Amino acid sequence: MTQAQVAECANAQVEAATSKPGAMDADYVGKLERGIHRWPNRDYRRALREVLQAASDADLGFFNPRSRIVTVVRSRQSESGGDDVERKAFLRVLAGSVAGMVLSDPLSEFAARATSANAGRRIGTSEVQQIRQMARMFANQDHLYGGGLSAQGVLTHLSTASDLLEGRFASEAVRQHLFSAVADLADTAGGMCFDAGTHQHAERCFRFAVGCATEAGDWALRAKALSGLANLSVHRSHQDDSLHDDSTRKARQDHALSFAELALVRADRLTPVVRSVMHTRHARALGIAHPGREAECFTALDVAARCFTQRDGDEPPWIAYYDEPHLARDSGRALLGLALNGGNYSQAQDHLAAAVAQFPSGYTRGKVLAIANLATLTMARDDPMHAVTLGSQAVTAASSVRSDRVLDALRQLRNAGRQYGRVPAVHELNQQIAQLLQAVAL
Repeated sequence: MTQAQVAECANAQVEAATSKPGAMDADYVGKLERGIHRWPNRDYRRALREVLQAASDADLGFFNPRSRIVTVVRSRQSESGGDDVERKAFLRVLAGSVAGMVLSDPLSEFAARATSANAGRRIGTSEVQQIRQMARMFANQDHLYGGGLSAQGVLTHLSTASDLLEGRFASEAVRQHLFSAVADLADTAGGMCFDAGTHQHAERCFRFAVGCATEAGDWALRAKALSGLANLSVHRSHQDDSLHDDSTRKARQDHALSFAELALVRADRLTPVVRSVMHTRHARALGIAHPGREAECFTALDVAARCFTQRDGDEPPWIAYYDEPHLARDSGRALLGLALNGGNYSQAQDHLAAAVAQFPSGYTRGKVLAIANLATLTMARDDPMHAVTLGSQAVTAASSVRSDRVLDALRQLRNAGRQYGRVPAVHELNQQIAQLLQAVAL
């Protein structure tokens, strides 16, 4: 987010909480970042915590300078270095945050410490290529088996790669390429942690990816990481729904929409397929935001379809897998929430059915999700026997995947089938899902 965007979102939070408009602007946010203002008023602090998803004032670096308890240590470099130093310091904090995620067991700690010697080394094109190849390797693993078994491994490699950001570069071009490559790996790590159900790790990885992509000037990867944050917020809002937590669910929905719209900032710099993906993410966020935004959701999907037809083959390597079945799957999932809440279900059903029929091999997790989503929609729309057929396929395929998202989709199917609990076939399917969930828990 730019300073102006942070100010705009925070002002909206202030007005929502106090009925009085906030007066923050980009200059004020810049002064907060540089430590010129260290203790905004209570309403501003609360608004900034909400916008930046921080648990405390301290997490944002705020402290009361009148307090005698606080001791602040600032290096001479950060005192005099200006915006460039602040930006680099911000990236170092993010990198340290990511590195800290892998220190949960002795093996990972050893790996992280063993690679700390990478800091300060001279970086060339070979390191960039290795990181990009690593990102593709983990992404392929994720598509096939889910992120459950590999999330910890990708975090270890991301910690190693983040060390290189402090190295010496053969040229400015190499530096930008390295930041882009690390953003690619961080985004992949975020997706795998999301799939493994470690949502805090996923969020930190996605935010790190946004920072690195911004530093590299890689608008496509920046958009992709922001869309990852949008999808994560959509998923979290569904979990909040199951807990009947209306306020938290609404906040997650707002976050999803904000992240999805930020991903479309400077859409003119995105390639057609990347633009298409971002519009499907926007549609999904609109689909859960408010019942009155159904028309906007359909419009976003129309734009996504038009963008996809404009593809010319000149796309980033990380989006090379995205084809018509993936677009159909994403379009169907974007409409699923509307369909399950009384909206038109025929288009959601058509998209998901097309995805299931055409999904390519090598993307097991994606196909299982599409089947489970279609089964849930079919069950909710009074065709329990066909839903059982689809659900059985999903359960069988899910046995080879380690994905929290797949398990969540199966839970949704089981919940949708409870209204037909006396139908023997539905009861048996729910038992199969329960057994699978229990086996994974063990």
